[in-house]
Amino acid sequence: MKKILLVLVLLVSLVACSSDEGLTKVGILQLMTHDALDLSREGFIDALSDNGYVEGENLEINYQNPESDQSSLGTMADSLVQEGNDIILAIGTNPALALQQSSIDTPILATAITDFKGAGLVDNEEAPEGLITGVSDGCPMDNQLDLILEIVPDLKTLGIIYTSSEPNSEIQAKQMEEVAKEKGIEVLIKTVSDKTVISETLQSFGNDIEALYVPTDNNIASAMGSVDIFATEYKIPVICGESNAVSNGGLASLGVDYYQIGYQTGEMAVKLLKGEAKISELAIGHQEKIDVFYNSKSAEKIGISLPERILNEGEDVAK
Repeated sequence: MKKILLVLVLLVSLVACSSDEGLTKVGILQLMTHDALDLSREGFIDALSDNGYVEGENLEINYQNPESDQSSLGTMADSLVQEGNDIILAIGTNPALALQQSSIDTPILATAITDFKGAGLVDNEEAPEGLITGVSDGCPMDNQLDLILEIVPDLKTLGIIYTSSEPNSEIQAKQMEEVAKEKGIEVLIKTVSDKTVISETLQSFGNDIEALYVPTDNNIASAMGSVDIFATEYKIPVICGESNAVSNGGLASLGVDYYQIGYQTGEMAVKLLKGEAKISELAIGHQEKIDVFYNSKSAEKIGISLPERILNEGEDVAK
């Protein structure tokens, strides 16, 4: 009987070892659920699949999402590091920062981050010296301002709203403030702590601004309905940091394709997994082509006629 039990134990051990052999484990830590971040995740997974890493076959994915709960974020980061993943994907600045604090030797790929250096994730974007690299969703802020001025040529006061706890948004807000002031435009900035105060904060702008800039802010992106109501009431053009926010009520954006930057990040992951590159050899990436997106329904609601160039060259997300 003891011999039979010993044989069974050995068989189970062999099966377990063979099932793990060749299995790649990837952790994913996403700040919250919304369109842009979801698309980044989908692009990342598709890139892995297109390069032979298929979930359910030779790839195991552990997906964690704290829905912006900061205490859960740290716990999830620790868990993903401790469970022995080969690499971990961070979607958003806060997840990347949490993983940076947790990881000692697990490579971290990150995306949906505007400024890796400004966020303290790397010192050198050309040759990252730590465990983190990835693809930025940043768009040159002077180009975003040019788009605003093309729509509102006589702009005197620009409003900016962002979530105080999102480093990504704060960086963009400061960048926009700097380039706007260089052109003699007054900037009025308001911050929110969570989505419950977004509507009230927007209303406090009143008629004090001629245009509103909303950076790639995960919290506000999930409450674009409130932005849409404010813009319609006060006839305010809303320029967004990413195209999904335009689809949900903004007016226009020079926006990145979040699926594409997720895919680019996945291609980086493949190089790491195959041993073709080290983190230090993978410079922070950027999407090469930045497109113009606009919403014709939003333009109609605020009674504005968009310039011909935007209509001819841009993509109308309302269609």
